[in-house]
Amino acid sequence: MKKFLLLIFLIVGIAKAEDLKVYGFDQEVFKFKDFYFIKNLEIFELDGNTFGRDYKYKTEKPTTFVELAYQLKVSYYELKAANPDINPFKVPANVYIKVPLRKQLPENYQLNTVYVSTQDHRLYLPIEIEGKRYVITFPVGLGGDDFPTPKGEFVITEKKLNPDWVVPPSARRNNPNLPPVVPYGSPENGLGTRALRLNNSSYMIHGTSKRSEKGVGMNISYGCIVLRNQDIERIFELIPLNAKVVIY
Repeated sequence: MKKFLLLIFLIVGIAKAEDLKVYGFDQEVFKFKDFYFIKNLEIFELDGNTFGRDYKYKTEKPTTFVELAYQLKVSYYELKAANPDINPFKVPANVYIKVPLRKQLPENYQLNTVYVSTQDHRLYLPIEIEGKRYVITFPVGLGGDDFPTPKGEFVITEKKLNPDWVVPPSARRNNPNLPPVVPYGSPENGLGTRALRLNNSSYMIHGTSKRSEKGVGMNISYGCIVLRNQDIERIFELIPLNAKVVIY
């Protein structure tokens, strides 16, 4: 009986995915200002305020949404919302999952403004290239219920390469053994290779330590916006001081 139900589950899963294109079929390398992005995964052409499409992806082995999110460069919560019938921690082999990359910006979005969606766990940077509008987007880690990421409008007031981490009181409550400042390069320094400070506050858009990369796309921070180092390194130079950041 269990085998029969599993067969039905697989058939239904495949049927649901048949009208979607296979993940990766339309991806290609796109160069912008000496940086390389993957088109239709990291950079998309805008149609009004919408872009992208949803895809299907067939798992090769038993896995989890945490692993798949890291592999497919989406957020854990995006996969979970798009595949409500699948246990996120027990994803079988040979099933199709939906990879939700059909997105939209706020209707009144402005070019060269950073947008962060707390629902999607994504950062968006709309830009113009040779008269066409595109958006660069990456999954981000955010704060959870105990240390929520603040919503509203902010500006970038500082840009730092290889930042030291000035430990905030919230982090010290969780780990009293942390020193006042954790230097760049320490495994305890969660800022990674780049940091963009918001409103001269302790909140930043920053990279992460290598051991925390798979947590990007989940609630892993003390309220900051966390990207993988390879992602923030490519947009760091594209975001100037005093650029506006909208968290919504």
